[in-house]
Amino acid sequence: MKVGIKSLIGVFLIGCVFASSAQSVFPTRMDIDVSTKRDTRNIGAGSDGEAKVTMVQCSVKIRKTGGATSEDPFHVELYIIGQQIQTGYYGIMDVVKKTFTFDKEDDNSFHFSTKSYPFGETSGNINVGAKYETYLIVVTDKDGKILETRSGRAISDKGIAFIRELGPKTLFDRDGNVIGKVENPGSAFRSAIPAAVEGNDE
Repeated sequence: MKVGIKSLIGVFLIGCVFASSAQSVFPTRMDIDVSTKRDTRNIGAGSDGEAKVTMVQCSVKIRKTGGATSEDPFHVELYIIGQQIQTGYYGIMDVVKKTFTFDKEDDNSFHFSTKSYPFGETSGNINVGAKYETYLIVVTDKDGKILETRSGRAISDKGIAFIRELGPKTLFDRDGNVIGKVENPGSAFRSAIPAAVEGNDE
């Protein structure tokens, strides 16, 4: 009887060691798919310019494609990045964070959609506002180790680390210098609309 118990304990320990080794040797592999929906609406136009607002919504699907199965949760960070028309500076419009596990009943995947973000801009005599530039996705394990990243633009590891350090509404330039915060997004755009569409004949 004692021999049988010892054998079971030995098998259990071997199984634990194998599972732990498998997770380190065969880490979870995943595929990330991001789709961006844009809906543009013209809100004014005249002989001197026009004004429009583009609503942008991102949908994310993360699917497990191989590797060891982990019962520990994963974490995903989604950064929505825009660009100011008048300055060329970049701004982190929002940061969406989720914790998830893969759902076997849903093709071993996890998906979510963001809210719709307004990007207003004028053109013509006055060019102000903002446009959607790109996204950055970072997936980490329970210990904070980066497993996957994805972006609509080529971003270096240093650039990814820089963006992750910044909070939402942070404004920065192409060289990675922090300019400040995105103050009252949309206020300059709204004030510029009458001038941009001046001369519109009804």
